[in-house]
Amino acid sequence: MTSTSVAHKPGQAPTVVVFKFIALALLWGSSFFFIKIALDTLSWGQIAWSRVVAGGIFMLVFWLISREQLPKDIKLWGHIAFAGVIGIGIPFIFFPWAEQYITSAVATIYNGLTPIMTAIIAVYVLRVENFNRNQAVGVLVGLAGLVVVIAPWTITDLGGSFWGQIAALGAAVMYGFSGTYLKKYVFPRGVSSKSISIIEVGAAAIFILLLTPFLATGPVTIDWTTIIAISVIGFGGTGLAYLWFNDVLDSWGPTRASSVTYVMPIVGVMLGVVFLGETLHWYEPTGGAIVILGVLIMRRQVKN
Repeated sequence: MTSTSVAHKPGQAPTVVVFKFIALALLWGSSFFFIKIALDTLSWGQIAWSRVVAGGIFMLVFWLISREQLPKDIKLWGHIAFAGVIGIGIPFIFFPWAEQYITSAVATIYNGLTPIMTAIIAVYVLRVENFNRNQAVGVLVGLAGLVVVIAPWTITDLGGSFWGQIAALGAAVMYGFSGTYLKKYVFPRGVSSKSISIIEVGAAAIFILLLTPFLATGPVTIDWTTIIAISVIGFGGTGLAYLWFNDVLDSWGPTRASSVTYVMPIVGVMLGVVFLGETLHWYEPTGGAIVILGVLIMRRQVKN
């Protein structure tokens, strides 16, 4: 894969950017592992609620300390808030629900489909891009990998495992739609990446709070394991990670920054197999590898 070199953001040392990139891969790659751990004591709804609210609190504190200037255009706020609900609020509900029925490793693999879903939505739904040859081939290869992961030859009934996979796939589609929507309606307006993160996560938190009667119900069992898990996926994966990703994006550009997607499934699968004793069928890592191959092909520049 080749990429265009992007000058580093003033004051952002290259080693700091590399650290943030590695931390992102660990935070986002481990999110599915910590969701599975939290499911031992909390319901899927309580996990979704706690994660997004924690992220919202983090962003509120960051905004109060940093005094980041937010846009004044109400319509622009609406676009960013919509992207926050679609790209954070809903997927963060889908994944905990899905992990009741699928392993954290498989959930991580589905998350790796995000670049493929983004490309399809960018071309056929919101029409902000056109496919070149490599992108078209990469998407087809990625979709072939998806079929291998789903393994239709193993489906005997439409039970929990099947619907868990559909929910995880739906989350990847939501991620792809949100990013493309921002690219079409927000990025051209020159809004700072930190402002976008603050409004996005804040809107998702408000959305989740409105769903409190449906999500934050039932008995709650809290121990140190649960607190650590929610802190990692809430304050870390939903709050800090979004700010760090935007720093990497500013310094490296979208192509190099998006390569974090290749590392996340490796982190997630290793954690699930080593620490949770999860078993992978041959077609799950095989399909995941095909998906990553598709993304790599898609990211290659076309030589004239």
